[in-house]
Amino acid sequence: MAQIIFTIFTFTTYGAGNQKSSRPIVRDILATGTANAAINISWSIPKNPSPKINRLLLYRSTRPITSYYDLSESTPLATLFANTSFYADIIDNYIDYYYAVVAVTTAGVYDIVIPSINSTVSGTHLKMPAPNEHIQSTASAKEKIYSSENMREIPLPYLDLIESQNKKPIKMSDKARMEAKRLGKTQKYAHKSLAPYIFEEDLISPDGGDAFILFEILRTAFIQKKYKESAEQLEHLIGTNCAEAVKNRAIFYLAESYYYSGDYKTAATTFLKIYDEYPSISKKWVDSSLDFFEISK
Repeated sequence: MAQIIFTIFTFTTYGAGNQKSSRPIVRDILATGTANAAINISWSIPKNPSPKINRLLLYRSTRPITSYYDLSESTPLATLFANTSFYADIIDNYIDYYYAVVAVTTAGVYDIVIPSINSTVSGTHLKMPAPNEHIQSTASAKEKIYSSENMREIPLPYLDLIESQNKKPIKMSDKARMEAKRLGKTQKYAHKSLAPYIFEEDLISPDGGDAFILFEILRTAFIQKKYKESAEQLEHLIGTNCAEAVKNRAIFYLAESYYYSGDYKTAATTFLKIYDEYPSISKKWVDSSLDFFEISK
């Protein structure tokens, strides 16, 4: 509440409502993530600014920009013409970014930063790309495709992955066994490796608990293509008394780890163990695993 009052007061103080002339501060800054490797930043140019604006400086930070002091040691992301009101920032990760636009006038840099006016107050990151094809799922978790080379980086302390070394067996239901027999007789698909899948719940770091441990395994091993390491850590996590939802997702990632390690037989049987939870997507992965297993025989 205090921040809002401060923002309104400061903006009013610097004459944003003056129709004859206005301070050289851009307004209405907005950052929007897209699924096309770009964050779009837009703003409004003040009318009749005094002093006159010569150019604009766009800044990007991984932390909120609340004052010009936050930019004192930063290099501008881009230097833009005075009438520019849009910029597409090309990004190759899923980190949250904050932006600010500062004017350079005939009198020098106008070193005023006002949150929500010429600096964004919320972090913005890229949207996840849509799956290559729509998959109908009856699972409670949303399944979403995710690049194997990028994952949202969040600098959080690394927790011990496991305290218990006991591995609890994962049982396959009768329904899954029947499906395994049926899938073994189906026509094979094109032998093309599937893209990695990450559930939506695991795209952003949780506050703690089992879900955080799973997130760290994905961030430090699975997304880094260290599939043997991720399989070992996932097996340990599954062997603990973790939440059922976390365990189900961990089993799916374990199957993916086997798949990308080239152990297609184990991958297929592991996907079948989680078939009841994610039937539509599991079928696709089992089919692909069996295809590659047949080739490797």
